[in-house]
Amino acid sequence: MTHRTLTLAAAGLAGALLLTGCQDETRLTQLDQSEVPTEELVGQEITLTNEVEEIFGEEFLTMGDEQTVVFVSEMPADLRPGDEVEATGMVEAGDLFSEPGDRDRLLGLTDEETANHLVNRESEPYLTEASVTVVE
Repeated sequence: MTHRTLTLAAAGLAGALLLTGCQDETRLTQLDQSEVPTEELVGQEITLTNEVEEIFGEEFLTMGDEQTVVFVSEMPADLRPGDEVEATGMVEAGDLFSEPGDRDRLLGLTDEETANHLVNRESEPYLTEASVTVVE
């Protein structure tokens, strides 16, 4: 019985990682808020489809209502906030902007309120090395 439950749970996680679609929250945020432990998401490749909230230079963007952070391998040239994108990358988790100097670096990319918001966020899942394409 335990083996079947674990198999079904693993199948559910694998299926959840493949789901995409336009949502207010990204799929990663939904998984993080579900019963799926963050440790099971780390190291998995996942595709998110959602609207770009903000772009931070060539380095990263945020998407979805919860502003999921996506570190981009190559930022699309004409990407704008509001564009619908598909981002595929590896899931990592942690406190993103906790190093000395992060706030000052962010102030070079955005306004003070947004920089403070990003620095004061708690540990969370995010995407790294993501390829991003605009959904037509």
